[in-house]
Amino acid sequence: MEKAFAEFLDRDAEVERFLKISETQHGFASIFYIRTDGLMSAYHPDFLVATAGKVYIVETKGNDKMNDRNVRQKQTATMEWVRKINSLKPEERMNRVWEYVLLSEDNFYALSANGATITDICNINKVSMSQLTGNLFS
Repeated sequence: MEKAFAEFLDRDAEVERFLKISETQHGFASIFYIRTDGLMSAYHPDFLVATAGKVYIVETKGNDKMNDRNVRQKQTATMEWVRKINSLKPEERMNRVWEYVLLSEDNFYALSANGATITDICNINKVSMSQLTGNLFS
């Protein structure tokens, strides 16, 4: 799926640039979270994708992993990381709003096959604190 997503990004005219995050080469993208067993761990999302107005932090996931408890822990930590980035001055965050996207295999293939752009896909699959906490006003 990651290869297909990268090829999709390469073809999408809305994408200004993207990066496949490497654990060993992109330390700036290490997000620390508490695993369900109580231990701290580092999480590295799959992609950074820049469009004209946004930077999307995209995690691609197989359908069977979407409801995993550790995936939820990673989402919470990443949403806090994104909140901190968005609190910086615009010039310190590439003059863009940052968003976190959790993209399932089924959603990616269905949306991309039907002509969706990266913006369409990210708007449909972006993670919000309300989703994570179950609180409408988070």
